[in-house]
Amino acid sequence: MSSREPAAHRDGSSPVRPQQSSFRLAVAAEPETNLLLRLLEPFVIHDVLPSRVDCRTDEDTLSVTIAFAAEEAVAVRLGQRLGVMVGVRTADLTTAEQTAQMRAA
Repeated sequence: MSSREPAAHRDGSSPVRPQQSSFRLAVAAEPETNLLLRLLEPFVIHDVLPSRVDCRTDEDTLSVTIAFAAEEAVAVRLGQRLGVMVGVRTADLTTAEQTAQMRAA
């Protein structure tokens, strides 16, 4: 059994899993060599495995988009942690639904 799966109750029933939603974090940061690793570290701490990580750099910006599923409180916490990280200029958290609506508009 993986550490992500809660153990069964003593009566054999499955525990109730918290409601998880899909989120997207768009980060603009300084193009520093170790910043990508530092951006992913909070996900490890909160036991959240991103489903997709896209990054690109230009002369003065590292742009990273991280897609993941988590409880809303955890997603907000991740967005806040990344937003105050040294080298990060902006960290914008959106739900997958909001992202789809923005693309459709």
